[in-house]
Amino acid sequence: MSTTPLPQADILNLLPDSVCAAFCTGKDWTVEACSASFPKLAQRLETASDPGQKSGRAEHKPPLSLLAFLRAHAGQEAADRVQKSTPDTPVPLCLPCGTWTLAWRWLHGEGARQGKHGQRFLVLHESTATEKTAEARLLDQELHAIMDSMHDGVWVIDSEGTTLHVNRAMKRIANIEPAEMVGKSVSVPVLEGKFSAAVTLDALEQKKIVTRFDDYPNGTRCLNTSTPIFDRQGNIWRVVACIRDITELETLQRRLADAERTALYQSNALSLQPSGERNLVGNGKVMRRCVAELDKAAKAPSGILILGETGTGKTHAASYIHQKSPRADGPFVAVNCAAIPSTLMESELFGYEKGAFTGASKTGKKGYFELADKGTLLLDEIGELSLSMQAKILHVLDGQGFRKLGGERERRVDVRVIAATNRPLDQLVGSGRFRADLYYRLRVLSISMPPLRDHPEDIPALMAVFLDKACTRYNTIKTFSPKVIECFSKQAWPGNVRELRAAVDFLVAMTENSVIAMRDLPSHLLGDAADMPPDDAEDTPAAAGEALPFREAVENLERALISEALRDTGSTYKAASRLGISQSTVVRKVRQLGISVAEKKRHCE
Repeated sequence: MSTTPLPQADILNLLPDSVCAAFCTGKDWTVEACSASFPKLAQRLETASDPGQKSGRAEHKPPLSLLAFLRAHAGQEAADRVQKSTPDTPVPLCLPCGTWTLAWRWLHGEGARQGKHGQRFLVLHESTATEKTAEARLLDQELHAIMDSMHDGVWVIDSEGTTLHVNRAMKRIANIEPAEMVGKSVSVPVLEGKFSAAVTLDALEQKKIVTRFDDYPNGTRCLNTSTPIFDRQGNIWRVVACIRDITELETLQRRLADAERTALYQSNALSLQPSGERNLVGNGKVMRRCVAELDKAAKAPSGILILGETGTGKTHAASYIHQKSPRADGPFVAVNCAAIPSTLMESELFGYEKGAFTGASKTGKKGYFELADKGTLLLDEIGELSLSMQAKILHVLDGQGFRKLGGERERRVDVRVIAATNRPLDQLVGSGRFRADLYYRLRVLSISMPPLRDHPEDIPALMAVFLDKACTRYNTIKTFSPKVIECFSKQAWPGNVRELRAAVDFLVAMTENSVIAMRDLPSHLLGDAADMPPDDAEDTPAAAGEALPFREAVENLERALISEALRDTGSTYKAASRLGISQSTVVRKVRQLGISVAEKKRHCE
């Protein structure tokens, strides 16, 4: 057999050594013509099978039968696979010299379609010649793996608008099966109602980056940025869409805004609560004993019940306890139970979930217990709570947690509860208007705030503190005459400290003179002082002389308070903060009271 009789031979011999081609007929695939690379392949196979053989042997001839050739070099199983293969179907073959792939098709004869007669044309090519294709395929797989690992959606189309790749994130974002979209026009999901419009098509038509918001039927809102990719000729090759689910971002933004509002609320709540240490003014025996009890209570972890008449400073006492306790770095939240309607009490104390009732915030709301987590919650006027609300508070105090209004999950918080009231809870328990178990739970530590009439010696100091604050608020400078201080010190003050502070504010705001005298006092502030000397008598030397002992008492008290504050704090700034007055007032009082320079230095060191 020769390779020259057939006209195809010249063409076959143009093939490289890595490609073998032949024309075959019959059941045994008899070779009628083949490329010159076939004998070279036979030589390579012989050398690979016996590496120790010597070169220079006779030239190999083309195979007579392809199947026989395969049986000899690839085995019977390989020959059978080729014989049973169908046209245009690649058949991989493991030969001693490497991996090759065979494919064939019919050329002539209707009978060939029945597998009996006709001519086959086959190509056997070395697979190592396609390593670059394999590398490209691997890179493509890696690229797809990277895109599938992305949190954002990715949609790739070609220049015809056909979808080439959709990553897995689109299943989560738009409930789309990626495999169902590949190979289809990107307009298909639009027609199916999955999208309102295809941003990738807009980028394809406009030949520029297009960014737009998309709202999907499943409620997801996305930011879609489609970017065209151009080839060297300036034609669009691909369009890549990056689809970001901003529904999640909006949710995070809402949560952040809620957290910021909560932090602001807590900050405002703290700033609105006066400092207990600054406002527990008094150096008398009664107040010193009261402060000592508050100091002890601050160190204990249990709840506290503060009793006292209206205006005795129960809120200030609770704030003082918080500042002195291990929870000082946490929030201090004060709630006036009498100021909240009973219908809103549960939602205010425990909060509510979104949609809990008509008009509820879409994001829900935190209650006071949750806002006071890791801190202290003051329930002022607790005697005004309904019995049902008392039971829920007892449930929380017993460590059982609470549920938000409209919620199902039980929550627990780390809160120290301080209760305060001006009502006799023991009598309310006896009449059935206050739960006995809650009363016993609260009164583990009970502190009574003394009424102002029990420590009148502290009235001058309180007046000085309130005067300084009022002058700062009204941007003025005023002082009290000794007669007014003496008059106020003799009053009963049924409204206690709150009433005294209101009286000082009234006088600073309404009087014109820099010295507030007896003549400036309205009748309801005179009390039992109607028999005191008239206003003009205050300006006479005799009156001044008569008032001197009391004035000295006030000065001595101020000197003692300021000296003690300087000794404990070490600076005029900290002393002013402790006393609740301005630093300039401390400096002025130091000069007025004759504290020597050496004494000031000793205090401030």
